[in-house]
Amino acid sequence: MSRPRFDTVRSRLVGSTLLAVLSVPAIIFATPASASAPPTPRDAPVMVALDDTGGEGRLMLVLDSSGSMAEPAGGGGSKIDAAKSALRTLVNDLPDEAEVGLRVFGAEVFSRTDPGSCEDTQQVVEPGTGNRDQLLDAIGDYKPYGETPIPNALREAAQDLGDEGPRSIVLVSDGESTCAPDPCKVAAELADQGINLQIDVVGLSVSGNARDQLQCVADKGNGTYYDADDADAIVDQLTRWASEPSVPSP
Repeated sequence: MSRPRFDTVRSRLVGSTLLAVLSVPAIIFATPASASAPPTPRDAPVMVALDDTGGEGRLMLVLDSSGSMAEPAGGGGSKIDAAKSALRTLVNDLPDEAEVGLRVFGAEVFSRTDPGSCEDTQQVVEPGTGNRDQLLDAIGDYKPYGETPIPNALREAAQDLGDEGPRSIVLVSDGESTCAPDPCKVAAELADQGINLQIDVVGLSVSGNARDQLQCVADKGNGTYYDADDADAIVDQLTRWASEPSVPSP
């Protein structure tokens, strides 16, 4: 028997909070933009710990921090400014009992030719509660920088969620990974482990190979793929995601 992906806490978080969070001008992520010189990377991510909500489900948001986030967003400001505004709203509106985490990728290593670019993913929020000021500080450090190492981000996000209870990853990206292996294969490997994990994907202004790759990640990860071209579309798709049933527990 299927059920909504999370309990009432999760429904409140995604069904209502993310609507407010994502109602900002054009939060549209894109592939890394070239630059004449690398910017200074942000400080090391702030680690935050949250209390367990009773095993009803954990959610890990996996967000793109690639260099093109410095580009202008529709409605004024940069993409990163829009993302920071959204994340601050999310932190301020989180139910106390919500268990949700945040992981970013592409935030520390500038170029794919630099050592460590394909391992460049950080857990900046560990699922739990009681750390709103620390979360806001972490969001302040979040800025566009590097490449798109989706495979390792998926593997690390699965580890972030532990091995008990229903778990969901929501990958938000414009797609094509700059690192091997194919993230579709990684999603299949995670699914083959027999754990209660679902990978849903929001593809932002993607087409062609990038869209195909993200669609495959969702398919192989027992999840759903959603297209979004602007802020309104993101809101619509995440509302659908919040209300659809999850894969039944084994």
